[in-house]
Amino acid sequence: MASKLDSKLARSATLRQLQVFSTIARLNSFSKAAEELHLTQPTVSMQVKKLSESLDSPLFETIGRKTYLTEAGEVLYQSSQIILEQLSIAEQNINHLKGFSGGQVQLSIISTAQYFVPKVIYEFNKLYPDVNVSLRIGNKESLSKRIADNKDDFYILGQPTDDMNVESTQLAVNPLAFVANSQHKLVGQKLSIEDLADEPFIMREPGSGIRAQVKKVFDGLGFSPNVKMVLGGNEATRLGLLQGLGITIASIPTLLEEINHQKIAVLNVKGFPINRHWYLAYPKGKQLSLASKALYNMLLEEGKKISYKDFSAN
Repeated sequence: MASKLDSKLARSATLRQLQVFSTIARLNSFSKAAEELHLTQPTVSMQVKKLSESLDSPLFETIGRKTYLTEAGEVLYQSSQIILEQLSIAEQNINHLKGFSGGQVQLSIISTAQYFVPKVIYEFNKLYPDVNVSLRIGNKESLSKRIADNKDDFYILGQPTDDMNVESTQLAVNPLAFVANSQHKLVGQKLSIEDLADEPFIMREPGSGIRAQVKKVFDGLGFSPNVKMVLGGNEATRLGLLQGLGITIASIPTLLEEINHQKIAVLNVKGFPINRHWYLAYPKGKQLSLASKALYNMLLEEGKKISYKDFSAN
């Protein structure tokens, strides 16, 4: 009986061909793949042609000026990602055995976590100067897509949902509170949520984790805010508060500097702040490289140190 490894593809395809193919599939472009891999476009095309001939199936189709994977290409792309990822992990583990600390770590985080993660990456880079760290920041919707596409080593999220299919560990508390410009008339008063019903409310954009959490809280309280503006991202929300455009619920850590400088104030609303949490997560079944594990563990240690003052008694 022939070995499972004794396949036509295993005998004829090369790892370089798989790398070239995978890069084209990721970028949807032969020319961009050639540029990234520092190859000529004819060389890239030839590598894909040989791989296609090995499988006796076309891997790409060009419609107009756009490149798409064929059905066979989709199947091969999923497998090639696993193969190349495992090779990268093997290389890093072997380098570790030889005393090296190189490698690459890719992580994506929700925007509220960007205020403490860079500090950890800075400390990590001092310990492991040969490791390249790639950090991406997005909202819950964009991170969910990256998880589904297995784009990164691990993630920092709000509460993961079951459909994300991830292993997760609670990282740190993330308190959410009503906030406003420090000159707002309600600052310093003891309030109930009903007192805020007529106040212009700044809502985060669709797809934002904060928006989803706020909606869940409001639905539980039977509260309908007076939404006057929808802003995308923490920075736009911060500027809206500084301009006195309304009140909102925000993650306190994202506004600590403005709160400490008394430009933005936390409103003293009964039942708030509400403590939510950040989570470290990675797709189930994923094997983290040594470098990824090292940064993952450093973030867990930092999470134990993170604590924020209860601002509700202002």
